[in-house]
Amino acid sequence: MTRQMTRQECLDRLKADAYEVAPGQKVRTEQFRPEDAEGIARLYYAIYGDTFPIDYLYDPDRIREANRRQDLYQIVGRTESGDVVGVMAMFRAAPGKGILESGGLMILPEYRKGLLLYRLYDLTQKIARGLPWLNAEYTQTVTDQITPQKMNERFGARGLGLEIEAMGPRLAGDGRRVTLLDEFVVLRDVPHDVYLPERYAELLRNQYAAHGLTRRFLPGQEPAGGTRWERMEMPIANLAKLQVTKIGADLDAVLRQVAQMDTAHALHLQLPLADPALPWAVEFARAHGFWLGGLLPLWNDTDVLLLQKLAGRPDFDAPQLLTPEVQELMRLVRADYEALCGADTVL
Repeated sequence: MTRQMTRQECLDRLKADAYEVAPGQKVRTEQFRPEDAEGIARLYYAIYGDTFPIDYLYDPDRIREANRRQDLYQIVGRTESGDVVGVMAMFRAAPGKGILESGGLMILPEYRKGLLLYRLYDLTQKIARGLPWLNAEYTQTVTDQITPQKMNERFGARGLGLEIEAMGPRLAGDGRRVTLLDEFVVLRDVPHDVYLPERYAELLRNQYAAHGLTRRFLPGQEPAGGTRWERMEMPIANLAKLQVTKIGADLDAVLRQVAQMDTAHALHLQLPLADPALPWAVEFARAHGFWLGGLLPLWNDTDVLLLQKLAGRPDFDAPQLLTPEVQELMRLVRADYEALCGADTVL
């Protein structure tokens, strides 16, 4: 069995051989072929340097392997000579079996004019709608520019969650962290029971109604047994995530344990809305400093509520937000933070 290269070995290899592509070539937009893997790894390095947080996208062998499974569907912009000058993908990142993330959009600067951006989006959406097992697709859209939100709106995505300052500063940016907008397209709804926390019930009911999602709202109850949870780290983004799949009576102890081990700038808490103890858990989480993030439909094949907290006061004015719906969501997120953490300014 061939030994898998480490992240550093991959970076050293890419650094030693610069990716040079002749400008002005004709470009075809097609689904991934195994021979594209080298160009995709070089494209990631050309745009992100050594800062991209997902290791395998620097490794051609691992890119090929991921595309052989139902974990990754890459769409490439390929020149006549075989160079990869653009890429977009759907990939498995959320825990549910029927949901994929859409993202990873990159285009070499020399090829950013013209229709390549639209063609990558269009083919991605056509492939998504052809997967019979795919119930939902989402994208974590950067908010330091408005164009990606315009493209996602064009293809029917709607913003339901805001991950404040979830990404580190861009290499050539202004030094500010970047907020992500969680945008969803529900292709096949999966109706189920949910337990709304009183504090966020109006927002969640409105989001369900606006997007035509069928849910039965039931009263919650106090938890029993132990909490099932997993903590995930993204060190390069200075982000950690706590994914709870069952809310137990020991949630307070779990949150204390996580607080002792966390030094990340951003910490996300994912709570299952299909768990009867969800309303109880939200109040406990707020006592530990967590505030509103938003709704993640079908995230775990049922819905999840995102809460978050940061190491410092966020800059709520930095994100550029396209739609009135998302602007209102930001107002509610900010108001929830201010109510919990105290306001330096009047909203």
